[in-house]
Amino acid sequence: MNAKLAELYGNDYVLTSEQPNLFYWYRTTDGEEFGIRKTRLTAREKDLLNAIFPSLRLIDNQMNGVQKKWASLLFEDDLSVELNLKPPIRYIHFYLKEAPTDLSDFIEAMTGLFSEETVLLFENDRKGVLVQTNEVDEQIVQELEQTAAALTADFFTGMSLFVGQTIRHSDNNQLKRVYKAEKKWFSTGRDLMPSQMVFTHQEIVPAVLFHEASEETIDYLGKLIEPVQLDAELLKSIRIYLESNLNITLAAKQLYVHRNSLQYRVDKFIEKTGIDVKSFQGAVMVYLSLLAMELR
Repeated sequence: MNAKLAELYGNDYVLTSEQPNLFYWYRTTDGEEFGIRKTRLTAREKDLLNAIFPSLRLIDNQMNGVQKKWASLLFEDDLSVELNLKPPIRYIHFYLKEAPTDLSDFIEAMTGLFSEETVLLFENDRKGVLVQTNEVDEQIVQELEQTAAALTADFFTGMSLFVGQTIRHSDNNQLKRVYKAEKKWFSTGRDLMPSQMVFTHQEIVPAVLFHEASEETIDYLGKLIEPVQLDAELLKSIRIYLESNLNITLAAKQLYVHRNSLQYRVDKFIEKTGIDVKSFQGAVMVYLSLLAMELR
């Protein structure tokens, strides 16, 4: 069937594209995705393909007016659409390892977890974005981890989420640019940290920068902590210390050790590496070194 479609539509039939918004996308029963250029399909041909193959945008028919406007901006590059928004705005991107067997139930479960002002959009049956408007909850990450775990259990599909930056300016160009950048970062983050369930822009952007950095840069940063690279307990302690904003007491509680024990480990790290991890500059350098070591 696909060979015949490829022959019929020629260059307008693709398996991948750097401009996916120019195509209607479908999936075969074997899981292979393909697209056909929108301008090539008549309404009748589109209906026929939807009847034969699961359309990856079939839920467009279920969208309300607000969702259609957001879809026009984010998926169709329509910068003229009027959204009438009040900042702040934030995107929560999501990705499913497998399409839910009942997409309608999944949509209902997702929308029930967020406020009425959150707009749910599917780019296809495995990925999409939640648009939070007017109200941005900065404490949402922990809740999203529980959400992702619950949805994974209920729908038997692995799920990952990316909490994007808070957008303070609501012009369409800015909204589109942030969406495209975060979508790219999310894809890279999933490749670099496949076991992670919830990402934030604070952690994913450094990972993306490392991914794009030269081998010499990565090697240099890795060597900074070479004297302690085999001491897993020490490296874990330093990582928790850094993530606790250099707060010895808070980090010690998370590690279930006495604060004096952690202080000893921090001093040991400084002695062996020569980097003062208690200072801001030293902490940044060590954090980048730990990240470089993890991503090698």
